[in-house]
Amino acid sequence: MHRVVITGVTAAEAMQYRDQLLQAGLIMHQDFEWSYHPPLWDGFTQEQPRRVMFAFCNPALATFYQLKWA
Repeated sequence: MHRVVITGVTAAEAMQYRDQLLQAGLIMHQDFEWSYHPPLWDGFTQEQPRRVMFAFCNPALATFYQLKWA
């Protein structure tokens, strides 16, 4: 799987990215997987920002969407 990570997005924005893939004809759990991760806090500072991660089976698709969403 080839990963594309987009940081600083809300859950609603993450779903919009997912919907773009579905509208392009890609099939979830076949062509790609996705997951949204809220920010992780250690109690004092933010350790990791919120992010959405996409994993593509096809490396060309991963490259295309990484460039498109950059």
